[in-house]
Amino acid sequence: MLTGGNDEEQRKQLTEEWPPSLLIQGGQVFDPEGGCFARLDVLVSGGKVARIAPAIEAPAGAQALDATGLFVTPGLVDGHVHAFRWAHLISLDVDPLSSRSGVTTFVDGGSSGSLQFMAFRKFVMERVRSHLYALLNVSAIGQMMDGLKGVDAWEGEDLRFLHLDSAAEIVEANRDVIVGIKVRINTGLPSLAPMAAARELADMVRLPVVVHLSPAPPPFRDLLPYLRAGDVVTHMYHPGPGCLVDSEGKVEPEYVEARQRGILFDTGTARFHTSFPVAQAAIQQGFLPDTISTDLTLTNYRHFTIDMPTTLTKFMAFGLSLEQVLRLTTIAPARMLPADRGHGRLAVDLPADIALFALESGEFTYEGYFGDQLHATQRLVSRGTLREGRLLTPEAQEPMPFSFMR
Repeated sequence: MLTGGNDEEQRKQLTEEWPPSLLIQGGQVFDPEGGCFARLDVLVSGGKVARIAPAIEAPAGAQALDATGLFVTPGLVDGHVHAFRWAHLISLDVDPLSSRSGVTTFVDGGSSGSLQFMAFRKFVMERVRSHLYALLNVSAIGQMMDGLKGVDAWEGEDLRFLHLDSAAEIVEANRDVIVGIKVRINTGLPSLAPMAAARELADMVRLPVVVHLSPAPPPFRDLLPYLRAGDVVTHMYHPGPGCLVDSEGKVEPEYVEARQRGILFDTGTARFHTSFPVAQAAIQQGFLPDTISTDLTLTNYRHFTIDMPTTLTKFMAFGLSLEQVLRLTTIAPARMLPADRGHGRLAVDLPADIALFALESGEFTYEGYFGDQLHATQRLVSRGTLREGRLLTPEAQEPMPFSFMR
């Protein structure tokens, strides 16, 4: 996972003990604010970044990590995963994702509503080692029906659970971790009542709406009256009726209007929520994402989505630069998070959440859910993740052991 012949010895030293100081040497350090790389050393002390400069002399007792040939970035932010492990069938454990992907901060994409949120906080959010925030589902039952074989039902179909008083109270009690209101507008939803409820709740608690977009009906234009500047549309490159581009591959005007109004667009890549042809057509016309996220679950971490480096590789194959995809997974999604915690940044006195990546050349092919193939000539590979200055040991994701899960 690191660089040279002494990788295993480096990892053993850096994970078994918390060194008084750690010097990351010789890497190309990424500055998200400027969108550029520079060959710099990074000195970590006490779990925080102590200094960033060319050719730092190692303090007495410091351990060195050779990052020659690697890109050194802030720990990435994945603004859309599902992390309510064991309660939400398809949710996964974020800590194994972190150790293998360079992501140190995650946002759960609305797995829980007001009925389960305190359980999510007490039994998951406060126990994982990764930084974990959440969107609160506008439905009190959250996404508890996801993944149950033979059941095709959505929380928005039962309007009785649009219980805004309980949702508002949960937000007020958990403002340190709840960063938005999630609503899923699924194909064929009988009414826009969930969208209207999400708008009302978001205004009550002064948080953005994050809307899950699916093929029409309802069409995207019907959602526009409910969206404000700073709200987020996720699954932006979904296929099917009402998608981002028309039958000739041109970006639809209502999406351009939404962007002009300050509405943000997130990839929420997932499996069937992203079409390679839609993404390629839109990106060629300059309709780029505002943030890149994975929507990782137990249904896609082994194939299709896999992890954040794989997702970023795909977007580079679509035409984005390495600098662009890193900005869209550092400071861009971090704007939804508490500013004082330093997520998505690499600077002196901030927590040393750091990712190490290699960029490999070759011929790589990625399969899409709809049978499309995407060819890439380079891929981004994680070479290590540090959280608060400690190198994480790679962990395996525990699969869901039940046959009733689809």
